[in-house]
Amino acid sequence: MTQGLNLQQQIQQLSQQSAQDFYAQSIGSLKSQIQNYREQLEQYTEQLPEGDAKAQIEEMTDYYYELEGSIDQVAQEQGIQDQVNEAAQSTQQKIMDFAQGAAQQAQDTVGQAADQAGQVAGQVQDTAGQATQQVQDTAGQAVGQAQQVAGQAAGQAQQAAAGGDGAEEPRATHAARRRAEQLGIDLSTIQGTGSGGLITIRDVTGS
Repeated sequence: MTQGLNLQQQIQQLSQQSAQDFYAQSIGSLKSQIQNYREQLEQYTEQLPEGDAKAQIEEMTDYYYELEGSIDQVAQEQGIQDQVNEAAQSTQQKIMDFAQGAAQQAQDTVGQAADQAGQVAGQVQDTAGQATQQVQDTAGQAVGQAQQVAGQAAGQAQQAAAGGDGAEEPRATHAARRRAEQLGIDLSTIQGTGSGGLITIRDVTGS
């Protein structure tokens, strides 16, 4: 009887570990995709002149920063932060490997007939479409959780900030700090409306 119970406990533990690993892998993949999107937006923003379009892109960048922070908060509360970071790094490496492989394949196929090149391009597009759909499906499930946890984290952060001595440097996104420097605004005078009191570009510009 004791052996039967021990076996049942082992099976239950293995099932829980498997579910946790899958959850961490999904969250890590999502985090990697969000980081890629945010980095692309930042690079694009640097090429834009000052104006409404640039401000809107910077607001989108702030939103991705908030999502990353929410994902980290979820991972920390679930005790899977290390697994999520490893999964994010693994996904990033896969993206780099895929890009290098695609570049090598393109070099290898130079000189082939135009119809063969068209077939390869179609296959790449199909693969990219499937990968994008998988990421969107995972994002739809994870973002809902991330937003709920972000709201809880914001309340906790505000309570902690109320009990502090005010000596710590204000938390702000990269885009918000840069805009504050351009406008000569002291971040300590701004109340952040982002996750956990995070100061965003919207808080700095007041729009």
